[in-house]
Amino acid sequence: MADRFSEITSVEEFIRLRESEDPAEYNRSAWAAMPLPVWWNLVRNHPDMRFWAAHNRTVPSEILAELIKDPDWRVRDRVASKRNCPPELLERLVDDPHDAVRRLVAGHPQSPRSAVVRLVDDPWPVIAQEARVRLANWPSVQPSEPGLDPESWTRVMRLGPG
Repeated sequence: MADRFSEITSVEEFIRLRESEDPAEYNRSAWAAMPLPVWWNLVRNHPDMRFWAAHNRTVPSEILAELIKDPDWRVRDRVASKRNCPPELLERLVDDPHDAVRRLVAGHPQSPRSAVVRLVDDPWPVIAQEARVRLANWPSVQPSEPGLDPESWTRVMRLGPG
């Protein structure tokens, strides 16, 4: 679908499209690609647009890596909710201070096992439960898997999904 929208060539164009009341223009801000220098200009110089940068379907992984450092939890939440969020970024979001971000990591299909294991003891019971359920249903879980030390393996198996 991204290829049906013409490339956005400047930050000013992105902002104009994003703030437009025309659905076609608004959709273009969410779907169209941009050159990497435009992405960097947008996230570095327009903090109010960082959420919308994360919302775009074509945002490159190096921009997502920058956006997970944002002080606004909603920007980090948007990154963690992306289908194509790289596993290494999800791993870094395991310790996010906001529970909504950690919950997305617990349930994200791209989250590595090691990230989900770390969430088994999350202070929010909903996240801990979701992590236990994911691990209990994870195919071919072996105690020798990287990131799954014997103590964590025993704890996960003892706690089970409930």
